Amino acid sequence: MIRGDVCRAALDPTQGSEQAGTRPVVVVSRDAINKFSPVLIVVPFTDRQNKTRIYPHHVEIKAGEGGLTTDSIALCEQVRAVAASRLMGPIGHLSNQRISQINAALKIALDLPGGHAFCA
Repeated sequence: MIRGDVCRAALDPTQGSEQAGTRPVVVVSRDAINKFSPVLIVVPFTDRQNKTRIYPHHVEIKAGEGGLTTDSIALCEQVRAVAASRLMGPIGHLSNQRISQINAALKIALDLPGGHAFCA
């Protein structure tokens, strides 16, 4: 797996409002980690139809991009580490433009330098 790969991931078991089930995720950990670590950092997607509001820490992805079959939203506030054994794929890869948008959304979600947004 490399950064920007989209794969399906078995995310259960979960608790509370964590994204659950088998769903697409994008790998966001750096390639040096992905090459040697049994744990990768991913951002899960949700179906676009399930969200009524898009926040600055969300990135909309259209069906067909990165191998996704439905319009989806990358939920960057739900970034998490998962065992590589949970990942199936890859099914596709996101463009550099989309990766840049996810980078910006992660900065907002994690309150990193350069991540400026007003969230009401």
